[in-house]
Amino acid sequence: MPKISSQQHVLSGIFNIDKPAGMTSHDVVHLVRRASGQRRVGHAGTLDPMATGVLVVCLGWATRLVEYLVDGRKHYRATLRLGITTDTYDAEGMILAETGGINVTEAEVSAVLRQFLGTVQQVPPMFSAIKHEGTPLYKLARRGEWVPRTAREVRIERLDLGEWSPPYFSLEVVCSKGTYVRSLAHDIGQKLGCGAHLAALSRLASEPFRLEQAVALETLIEALARGRAQELLYPLEQALDPFEVWVADAESVQDILHGRAVAGPPPGRSSLVLALLRTGEPLAVLQYDTVRGMWQPAKVFNSTHGESS
Repeated sequence: MPKISSQQHVLSGIFNIDKPAGMTSHDVVHLVRRASGQRRVGHAGTLDPMATGVLVVCLGWATRLVEYLVDGRKHYRATLRLGITTDTYDAEGMILAETGGINVTEAEVSAVLRQFLGTVQQVPPMFSAIKHEGTPLYKLARRGEWVPRTAREVRIERLDLGEWSPPYFSLEVVCSKGTYVRSLAHDIGQKLGCGAHLAALSRLASEPFRLEQAVALETLIEALARGRAQELLYPLEQALDPFEVWVADAESVQDILHGRAVAGPPPGRSSLVLALLRTGEPLAVLQYDTVRGMWQPAKVFNSTHGESS
């Protein structure tokens, strides 16, 4: 499978960036947009400013795939600090309560962690981008306004206790999209009765993207400046796993471009397919219609420039 190609010096594809601490995800997008000279740049899965690690950034036609890319499982390494509760649930917030003489044991923490495994209801933090009546919660929180938040269902597949050095300890977390590790840290502290907050966080993976393959932001910006960023774009079969990938024939191309369903083999490992032109350019994302037994275009891309139609 060829790498995602540049069309008329316009990059379209996906970067796996190791986000440095102290920057928002939007800051990273802004730098990539400015360095690439391209308007259509977006990220798939926000990281808080204090967090480091995998941030998936899309350019060109790939920005239409963000909704699919955020679905992958997330893997984090988190450090929690016992005994201190903050308004943001992390180390950047204002201290709300502090407990002295913490007498929590490693065994007690392990027992509490087991209570958070599986499908759980999680209340998002006030300091988040979730909107309440059109206004992001963090803006309300900064004005001193607190509103009830609806619990959301998330899935935590792994929650392994790592280094134990009270009042600090580390966790390995594997979870679904939409999980707030800050809320998890806060809730663990409440269960332990001493309070806790998130002291540090690194995203090790946003599947299928992993930290060991990520590029430093500084390296990427330099590559963009030198016109060598194409080398850092992900090949389709790796970036869009678990999508199936098809090469569409001439008749199917016309049907897909006009939004018509096309015939094809039944779904294998995924109900989503990335249809390509014979040149290797992306044509569309197709979704299987189980009622009709056909593949319906869900996202269609312009076949000339790789931009969405």
